[in-house]
Amino acid sequence: MAQSISQEAIGATGLPGATAASRHAGATISGAPTSGTFAVGDFIIDQSGAMYVCTVAGTPGTWQLSGVSVNENIAGKNFVINGGMDIWQRGTSFALSSALAYSADRWCSYSSSAITVSQQTSGLTGFQYALRMQRNSGSTTTSYSQILYNAESKNSYPLAGQTVTLSFWARAGANFSGASNNISVGVESGTGTDQNQYYGYFTGATLPVNTTATLTTSWQRFTYTCAMPSNSTQFAVFFNYTPVGTAGANDYFDITGVQLEIAPQATPFSRAGGSIGAELALCQRYYVSLNTSNFYVYGNFWNSANGILFTALPSTMRVTPTVALPSSVTNMSQVVGLSNFTPSSPSASATTNSFSFGFAGGSAGYSAGQPVTLNGGFVFTVSAEL
Repeated sequence: MAQSISQEAIGATGLPGATAASRHAGATISGAPTSGTFAVGDFIIDQSGAMYVCTVAGTPGTWQLSGVSVNENIAGKNFVINGGMDIWQRGTSFALSSALAYSADRWCSYSSSAITVSQQTSGLTGFQYALRMQRNSGSTTTSYSQILYNAESKNSYPLAGQTVTLSFWARAGANFSGASNNISVGVESGTGTDQNQYYGYFTGATLPVNTTATLTTSWQRFTYTCAMPSNSTQFAVFFNYTPVGTAGANDYFDITGVQLEIAPQATPFSRAGGSIGAELALCQRYYVSLNTSNFYVYGNFWNSANGILFTALPSTMRVTPTVALPSSVTNMSQVVGLSNFTPSSPSASATTNSFSFGFAGGSAGYSAGQPVTLNGGFVFTVSAEL
C-alpha cells in the first residue's frame, strides 16, 4: 500500500543550516520510483548506485537523477549528432522519392509516398528548429515513411553493454493520419562496421527499442530505456510513419531534441558537440557544402593553359570523400589583372582535409606560376556519409 508522506511528517535534520526537509525513502532495482507518493526532498538510491531526488511532490512525483549536471551544453553526452535539427547544409525542404536520401545533416529519410521533409521553427522552449515529415495533401499512398539516424562504429563502441536512454520531443499536425496517431520508434543495434544500410538491414540486427509513440497536437517528450548488446558496433535511431486514408492539409509530424545517452533515465537535452559551432563541425565530418560565394579558392597555373586551386576543409572528414561538381563553372579570374575566363575540363577531388579544383583554359599569354581564383556562386559538395 502506498504511503503518503507530508512535509510536516519529515523534519529537517542534520547540520545547522540544513533547513529543508529531506528523507531517504528506500531503493529501487533501477531508476526513479514509478509508484508511491513522495514529498519534495525524498531521495532513493537504486541498486545500480544511482541516486534520485524528488523535486516535485506527487504520485510518484518528479525525480531528478543526482550527480548528473543539468547543464544543457555537455559535449559528448548525446550520441546523436544534430538531434536538435539545427544544421541543414543541403537545404531546408526535400520532396522524397523511393531512394534513401539525407535531409537535415546526419538524418536520412525514405518514403514511397508523396512526402516532404522540411525544417520548421518549433515554438518549443529550448529548441529553435524541428524536422517535419509531411504527407502531401490529397495523397492516398499508405506505404511507410522513415526518418533515420545512422551512426558510425567509432561513435557506437562506447554504447556496447550499456544501459542507454533514447529521448525526443514530437507532435502531430491536426490531420495526422498515422494509424491510431502512432509513429514507430526504435533503436537498432548491429555487429558490422560503418554499414550504410537502414532499418532492418544491419549485420546481426537487434532492436533494443522497438515501440510506438502516440502523438497529439501538443509537444510531448518521450523516453525509452534499454540495454545495448555487448557486441554492438553500430546503432541507428529510427522513426516510422505508416499513413492511412487520404492526406489532409496538416498531415505531418514534427520531431526534435533527439538524444541517446548512457543513463538509466533521460536527462536534459544536450547537443552532441555542446555548442552550435561544435555541432556544425561534427556534421562536417560527414558532409561539407562549399559555396564559393562564402569562401575563396586560390591556386595557380602550372603552364600556360592548366592550373589547380586548393582549400582546406573545415573539418577532418570520416573517410576520403567524394566530390560533386556544380552543373557549370563559368567564372574564374587571373588574380593579377582580373582577366575573367570560363574554365574547361573542370575536375575536383578531396582528401580528408583538403579540396582541390583542376581546370584548363584561360587567355593566351598565361604562364606557369600566375595566380588564379574561382569566383563566387558555385557549390561543391564533399561527402563522406555512411
